[in-house]
Amino acid sequence: MAAATENLVGQTIGSFRITKVIGRGGMGTVYLGEHAVIGSRVAIKVLMERLATDENLVARFYAEARAVNLIGHENIVNIFDMNVVPPHRYYLVMEYLEGKPLNYLLTAPVPANVSIPILLQVCDALQAAHTAGIVHRDLKPENIFLMRRGKQENFVKVLDFGLAKLLDTERADQHTAAGLIVGTPEFMSPEQANSQPVDGRADIYGLGCIAWLMATARLPFPQRGLTDLLVAHRTQMPKPPHEVVPGVPAPLSEAIMKAMAKDPGERFQTAAAFGKALEDVLQWVETAPARVAVPKPAPLPPMPSPGAPAPAPATAPVQPRFVAKFSAEVSTLDGKSLGTLQCTDISRGGMFLASDAALPALFSKVKITLSEGGGMLLGEVVRHVASEQARAWGMSGGFGVQFVDLTPAVRETVTRLIQGLPVSQIPAAQLSASDDAEAEKVLEKFRQRINGDHYVLVGVATDAESAEIRTRAREAIHELERVGTRSISAKQRSQLDASIARVKSAADVLGNPLHRAEFDANRGNFRGVMRCLQAGLTVLDLERLRTNHLAANPNAAGGAHVKLLASKAYETKGQLREALDAVEAALQHDPLNLTYHQRRIQLLKRLREGMPT
Repeated sequence: MAAATENLVGQTIGSFRITKVIGRGGMGTVYLGEHAVIGSRVAIKVLMERLATDENLVARFYAEARAVNLIGHENIVNIFDMNVVPPHRYYLVMEYLEGKPLNYLLTAPVPANVSIPILLQVCDALQAAHTAGIVHRDLKPENIFLMRRGKQENFVKVLDFGLAKLLDTERADQHTAAGLIVGTPEFMSPEQANSQPVDGRADIYGLGCIAWLMATARLPFPQRGLTDLLVAHRTQMPKPPHEVVPGVPAPLSEAIMKAMAKDPGERFQTAAAFGKALEDVLQWVETAPARVAVPKPAPLPPMPSPGAPAPAPATAPVQPRFVAKFSAEVSTLDGKSLGTLQCTDISRGGMFLASDAALPALFSKVKITLSEGGGMLLGEVVRHVASEQARAWGMSGGFGVQFVDLTPAVRETVTRLIQGLPVSQIPAAQLSASDDAEAEKVLEKFRQRINGDHYVLVGVATDAESAEIRTRAREAIHELERVGTRSISAKQRSQLDASIARVKSAADVLGNPLHRAEFDANRGNFRGVMRCLQAGLTVLDLERLRTNHLAANPNAAGGAHVKLLASKAYETKGQLREALDAVEAALQHDPLNLTYHQRRIQLLKRLREGMPT
């Protein structure tokens, strides 16, 4: 796809010659175009070729132009033309904006006297859209563009109404509205997360999330993985911003939390009402500046005096989890089988089950029966992801479930699945007369690991050095091969051959920096990726792997960028430990990003230099 889009540079579409790429989104690429005669500049948004054969997606692409035309507001980007270059290169011609998206402003908490005027303009744009019967559905910092207009520094343009839906259409087709999910998970309203029909209050929730981010320079729901985000949007409330950043005015914090209420009926009922509350806060700020002064950054913990007892070592950071993928039998409570479905994401709160068939009803209960004696889980369906949305997110369609009433035994099963271990301890085999007892002790150890992660199988930590991995793998293979010299039964011989093959496979992957980096990237294991760089992985190979990884995980780069901004904000305030935590969170999203790794190394060095020897 990259090659196809690059070929448009230098070509002419309509009256405009394409000069360069200026952005890429979930549905298409945006180019800078110059008029061939008069030299005026425009932005040309071209639908991705792989989406052009889907009539629904083409209709949604053109719906952006229709929506913008219906609204006609100065804070919404203008669209001048829409057309197609045969056979299927669909495009929109829009005004060219010079400025930056809102996320470039989020290197630190944004003061109320800066953030509120921006939010007020977004409220004005949303009120106009909602009055025209249009819900944006995908508000996020990248879709709020800041530019200079006259003396106004941060004039807002709201972008990307490509996911917008007309309210009249939604009312006429509730089934479609409930089954079709759009939006960005980090800023998605609970009703969107629950696959329910939405109205303008969903945009108010999204803007509330953005306001929370502006006030704190952090995401309100930092969970990693779709399943965790689904549960968070449905059940959790973040702390009020003024409890996270003491300099945030309490009235602003109160307005943001009301916008983020889980129940749409408890939010501001219109964007204009949210705007009025923000105006009141701004007036309060301007008339009482002393009350909202931002406090000085919190100092770093004091160093112990010479001779003082050494502080207790910090708790080791939690290693990124193995993303277990496995199959399970799923059925409704009345016994209707939904088939054998693959779990593509699991956390302590729930799992996502891929399915191309009809999905169980939202809020219904399902039974999930694990193989190998792992028991039965009870879950509540909290999210549908239809095939159209799945393509946009680069994942499989299906449904998310939230676990219900886990017993301690089942909770232990979930923990083992998250770690990539078998769902239950395998009972020790009963020895027969032909089995060798000493051989069985070794085989038992590997039988417990056989279906686990490569690291589990070899018996090393996920950040082990390459030399240690090679040593431990050789030791494991030699240990198994010595078993083969004994007089063992045919059953034991079969188990031995399977164990040797699995250990060799794990050693082949973990022993090769290129293969290990790809393996680690799929698990968010940035520490393993760093070991690969130390073992000789080239920057060229790293970038090639990263390109493939981001293509398979289209939301990874955006989530990582927000956490990088938070890291920079902490560093500015001298909070190096928090800055390190934030950049490591960014690396869990984008583990092959060399710039992030370099930043982490610099922060680690600064922290070490600041500690006593």
